[in-house]
Amino acid sequence: MGSSSSDVGVSAVVEHARGVLAERFGVEIARADAILTDVARAQKRSTTDLAAAVVESCTNGSTPLPRRLYTDSNGISDAA
Repeated sequence: MGSSSSDVGVSAVVEHARGVLAERFGVEIARADAILTDVARAQKRSTTDLAAAVVESCTNGSTPLPRRLYTDSNGISDAA
């Protein structure tokens, strides 16, 4: 029973992170999911761990994704 509740919590964090990325970068959910998966793989961390960091970044100003994703070709950040 505890495992099912934990799975729902993990799912909710990943889903929330997808929404944050979609809004932050102006992309579709599928693209946000790909960003999350690709960056987690590149950073050798779990998708869930990265998703939690992305959600947390909404309140602490951290940048858990590579800096290049936060800037445009002029080096200007358009993501909060």
